Amino acid sequence: MTVAQGPGSAGTIGAGQRQRFFDDGYLLVPGVLGAAEVARYAGAVRDLLPRDLTVPEHWHAHAGRLKPHRLLADGTRDDCIDTPDLLPLLCNQRLYQVAAELLGRPELRVYDGSVGITLRNSSGGGILSQGLHVDASVPNDVDDFLGAPEELQVGGCYYLTDVAATGGGIHVVPGGHRHVAETAAGSPAGRHLHDNWKRIPEMETIEVTGNAGDFAMLHHLMPHAASHNRLPPARLAVFVRYVRVDQTHGYGRRPPRRYNDAQLAVIDDLGRRLLGLDPW
Repeated sequence: MTVAQGPGSAGTIGAGQRQRFFDDGYLLVPGVLGAAEVARYAGAVRDLLPRDLTVPEHWHAHAGRLKPHRLLADGTRDDCIDTPDLLPLLCNQRLYQVAAELLGRPELRVYDGSVGITLRNSSGGGILSQGLHVDASVPNDVDDFLGAPEELQVGGCYYLTDVAATGGGIHVVPGGHRHVAETAAGSPAGRHLHDNWKRIPEMETIEVTGNAGDFAMLHHLMPHAASHNRLPPARLAVFVRYVRVDQTHGYGRRPPRRYNDAQLAVIDDLGRRLLGLDPW
């Protein structure tokens, strides 16, 4: 497992760790959150669960994995849980600095904000609870991956609980992002192989374990999957993604979401730029 040294006073990971990220396709950034922050955010995630433990029908639930969703007025679902309690995770200074170094410029946009709760699950065969896939920021109607810095997306999840082996950690394929890029470049189907790379054939994976407060950072072409949690503690995670404002496919120029007064009160100056409320 690739482990980054904690950012120093400048918040950087260093050239060596940056190169390892592009070699391996992933990086564990330790200690992004302190103990008090972890306790606060983990509590906010647990508070999303109804007290009577009735899982709402509009939540995603599979193999012990719960993803809360908000049911919107038009009947659609939104998995961005940007409550005032959790919204600051999208605006974390330390994580932003790592993302800016990996993406090669400071002007970034942030999005996602989905939540994952993985309960102990003693049923189901194998290790993975979903198929290997990529979360590419490249739209499905684009035929090829460009491989340009402007197309890159980095993102992953905060671990809000300790994640030991077989504890529901995210599984990755070391170097798998290069396999995806090379295979796509060598095929006329390109971007559209394997159902737009959402159903990748079986590959050997490793589990990214870590401590509460760590962040698992992935390249946007990294094949990855959730895994069964075989241990008693629930795994709590919050997902965050970054793109450059000049991102090739326009993700960096999307209109900002609308925020109420309570949300705006917890968004700092950096967050206003990352969320698109203020220009860079």
